[in-house]
Amino acid sequence: MIRAGDMQAVQKLIIRLGAEIRQLVKSALEISYFSRGAWSYQTVLLMSQAEREMAVDFVNDRLKLASKSMFPVY
Repeated sequence: MIRAGDMQAVQKLIIRLGAEIRQLVKSALEISYFSRGAWSYQTVLLMSQAEREMAVDFVNDRLKLASKSMFPVY
């Protein structure tokens, strides 16, 4: 809990939240890109953390399968 007037704690919280936002945006961009537009950036941003993790697993599985193909897409 942050006490009123504890500026150092507020600054740490803002820095941590900023890092979390950057990670969320990076993840959303990567999912949208590697899903080849199957999920739009806006749709990914509306996903829960669990849904984004499942999307990453799904995309990674598809990329692994594609890499074993004689004609890989990526």
